[in-house]
Amino acid sequence: MLVALLILVAISLLGISAMKTSMFSSKVSTGVQADAMVFEAAESAIVEAYSELDDMASTDLSAFLGGDVMTRCLAASNPRKVGVCGAPDYLGNRGLIKASSTSQVNGFQLISGAQLSSTGNAGTFVDYQVQIVGSSRMAAFNIDDAHIQELLKRGIRPSSEIE
Repeated sequence: MLVALLILVAISLLGISAMKTSMFSSKVSTGVQADAMVFEAAESAIVEAYSELDDMASTDLSAFLGGDVMTRCLAASNPRKVGVCGAPDYLGNRGLIKASSTSQVNGFQLISGAQLSSTGNAGTFVDYQVQIVGSSRMAAFNIDDAHIQELLKRGIRPSSEIE
């Protein structure tokens, strides 16, 4: 009977050890999944900013390239919500992740072979350097993520503003 009791204790300890290992693995996999979701949300914010820049009308694009900063909240109800995310603005219906993007022009460069005009009203084609910062947050796990990407957007700049 004593041998049976010792075997039962040993099996119980093995079972408890296996349960703790399983719970730890479950927590790790949940953390990895949450991190991946926040990563993808930041990337989605950048992709939406790219798309909006491509879809902009000429007048809006000119204003943006003139120095405007474009901040958008990637909400489930409105993926191009102007401004920062408010309390109800979550990426999905579960209310876990908030994602946004900020885009701004960080300078320009002349296109190879472009010529500057000596008259003040003429324009020259340049490549504007646009920086897009996509950020996301999952408050439940206290995870933040930010991604920075740069792109070149071709536009016209008045010759008088080029040094």
